Amino acid sequence: MMKNGRELNIAVHPTEHSQLLPPEISFPELNKTQKRKIYTAAASGDLSKASSCDSEIHPYWWRIPLNDVGTTALHVAMRMEQTAFVRELVKHMKQEDLEKAFRLAAITGNVKIAEILLLNHESLLWIRDQNDMLPMQLASSAGHIPMTELLFEKTSEDLLKQKLSFPDIKKLLFFTINNNIDTVTSKLLRISKELVDEERLTAWERHAQYLYEDTVGHPDSVSSVYNGMEKEKDTIGAQLSKAMFNAAKSGNTNILTLLLENYPDLLFEVNSCKQSLLHIAILHRQQNVYKLILSKEGAKNVLTKLVDSEDNNVLHLAGEMEQAEKQSRLSTHHVLMSSEEKWFRTVEKIVPPAMKTMRNKKGLTPKELFYKRHQVLHKESISGLQTVANTLLVVATIVITLGITAAITVPIEDIDGTRTPFFPRKIWYTFYFLSLAFGTCCCALSMFFYASVILPQYWATPKEASIRLQQTKLILGNISLFVSLGLMFTAIISGCVLIFEFLSSWIIYFIYALGLVALVVHLKLEFNRWIVVLHSVLAYLEEAPPKWKTIFWPICKIIHVFLTLAKKEA
Repeated sequence: MMKNGRELNIAVHPTEHSQLLPPEISFPELNKTQKRKIYTAAASGDLSKASSCDSEIHPYWWRIPLNDVGTTALHVAMRMEQTAFVRELVKHMKQEDLEKAFRLAAITGNVKIAEILLLNHESLLWIRDQNDMLPMQLASSAGHIPMTELLFEKTSEDLLKQKLSFPDIKKLLFFTINNNIDTVTSKLLRISKELVDEERLTAWERHAQYLYEDTVGHPDSVSSVYNGMEKEKDTIGAQLSKAMFNAAKSGNTNILTLLLENYPDLLFEVNSCKQSLLHIAILHRQQNVYKLILSKEGAKNVLTKLVDSEDNNVLHLAGEMEQAEKQSRLSTHHVLMSSEEKWFRTVEKIVPPAMKTMRNKKGLTPKELFYKRHQVLHKESISGLQTVANTLLVVATIVITLGITAAITVPIEDIDGTRTPFFPRKIWYTFYFLSLAFGTCCCALSMFFYASVILPQYWATPKEASIRLQQTKLILGNISLFVSLGLMFTAIISGCVLIFEFLSSWIIYFIYALGLVALVVHLKLEFNRWIVVLHSVLAYLEEAPPKWKTIFWPICKIIHVFLTLAKKEA
């Protein structure tokens, strides 16, 4: 453990000597060997090796640049994350020696090093680089969330109001919005809205007053100042609007919530295509954003009646396809098509009746546009569903054939015998015939479901055939088939006990273990597919009618927990 530089014989001068060190001190030109020694000592954090540099190279070796861009031993140690080495060097350095290092820590997101540098030099928070950027602006522009949060934690709101100009706050605000640094964004939004001075002037008025004080006696300049202030208002309004639409496209409800809480009027803004926030959420299939907008009182009645520059209402945009394909992570055509049908019907419920038959500039109603955009996907979905159903129908046929064959091959004799393991023969016969009967019925039911997917529906036009209905039939067929397989497996165990009653009871455990191994291998190989299935099941259950939600709540909770654990493992 490191204690202090004196105990470790680090050859660095005390702080009071460093303060007397003239800024223009000249350093000798080092050869490659000397530079390499300093570099390797800093990179490896070797304090004993670094201590010899005092006598062999220079008393202030830690200030000597090692290359043309001014990299010093401190910078090297920082990049290599030699925290202990940095901690000891910092104790004996002036702030001007730490400024470049602190900017480097901010832009690389090195929180540990930043904490060390700030320990006795909190004024480093307010240094600026050649582009007039503060460390917190550098960190937020690079998207380093922990670093940005640390720098803001080190300052109070009062200090931020004193030290930061309004352009600084504006710049920081958009860096944090673009990089999803929500905790800092909320703080900045509050400051930018509530920033007042002792005379109760808003930030805009105070900004104008400062400019006015510099232009007293110059009416033209004063006029231009206020014109500039109005332009700046328009600029920040446009930037906030752009940030809001970008957040809606990406589904960032945290940023949207913060923006709408502080700037409620943004809810009714439209973009260059005259599309509102609701239009964007529907077009980009952002369900959470959609729910957030509709939770705002009065928004639904206004936004659902707006049309964009192409005369598309919100239901028209629910029928568009391009953005849905970009946003979708669904694995098969029929799952995507089912999701699209569901989304269209969800939006259809909130629009007034007149909007459902409204035509856009191309003369299409929302439903006509939906069918036109999804025509290819619809055909591919039907084909995919029929292929899957056809394959599973073959599996179901084999299972039911084996079940019927088994029913007529097991001999019925000595019904009252007791030599069988665990239970008397009569109970085993009961298990056998019940599992076989129910398994065969479930298998037959799955075959009916698969057949209804495969057989064409002559009474329905292609565009009226719901992929969601076909997918539901396929899911029900799969459930029936899996139940049938489980019951058939029970029948196999019961049959083995009845025929080979002389076997030991451990044989039954062994057979069940083999079955479990097969199940585990299947789940392992098809893990991602089952995750998709669970997501689909969860979506179905969460949209159940209110009277069923109480019944389905435990199932939804279990699925949520499982999916959370699966995500952590992944």
